[in-house]
Amino acid sequence: MTTLDERFQKGIETRTKFGGGTLTGGSAPVAWEVAPDLNRIAGEFLFGSIWQRSALKMEQREMITLTILTVLKRDNQVRRHLGNALNLGLTPVQIVEVLMHSSFYSGVPATLDALAIAHEVFQEKGVDYTPQQIFDTSETPDDLYNRGVARRVEYMGPPADGGQGPVTQAEREFNRLTTEYYWGSVWTRPGLDLPSRSICTLAALTALGREAQLAGHIRGALNVGLTQEEIVEVFIHAAFYCGLPFTRSAIDLANEIFRS
Repeated sequence: MTTLDERFQKGIETRTKFGGGTLTGGSAPVAWEVAPDLNRIAGEFLFGSIWQRSALKMEQREMITLTILTVLKRDNQVRRHLGNALNLGLTPVQIVEVLMHSSFYSGVPATLDALAIAHEVFQEKGVDYTPQQIFDTSETPDDLYNRGVARRVEYMGPPADGGQGPVTQAEREFNRLTTEYYWGSVWTRPGLDLPSRSICTLAALTALGREAQLAGHIRGALNVGLTQEEIVEVFIHAAFYCGLPFTRSAIDLANEIFRS
């Protein structure tokens, strides 16, 4: 059992890694002056305990954090964690892919704002970044659709038989577009492997409280090799960024799925 002082010192170690070897005041240093006890609690609980847990790598934890901050539109903290991500070893391509992946959960406007901040951070830090341009406009919609079906089956497993189909033509057309662009374009992009995209999705749906969609993605995470402990660790990491009630609901849902 560690002492509280030991936890706080571990938190300082984590925050020093965020700063690339330099301890800084974080995204809102004046806030600690207003609530010094929160500084201590966050230092022990979040930075000294959660970020130090071994079930996930620090790079994965930063992907979770960036995803949550993007979908919740926390631009000040997004800016800070973009710098942290670079210092923790994420590549610019990985960072941009995390932000792009969030677009189907946060909506494109929130992602565009985060990408604009990333552009500023890359320039400020002198990062040499060449965007990935892999979208092939010579493909047919059928190419996108078939690749999307294949990726969805790989991740989610074969669709269940006997389910109620769409009632309207509008929904059928929407489902087709979603398969083409969500599954066939975004989920198949290089730069992030499938488990990383799964982790980011779990984080986004937890932060937004979307339990109906989260259930399928918990099963998908298991399909692509994430362990039960790793899945729960994603939810634990989310607690200080999106709120304990969202984490508790996600863990309760995961336990139901694990037991089944």
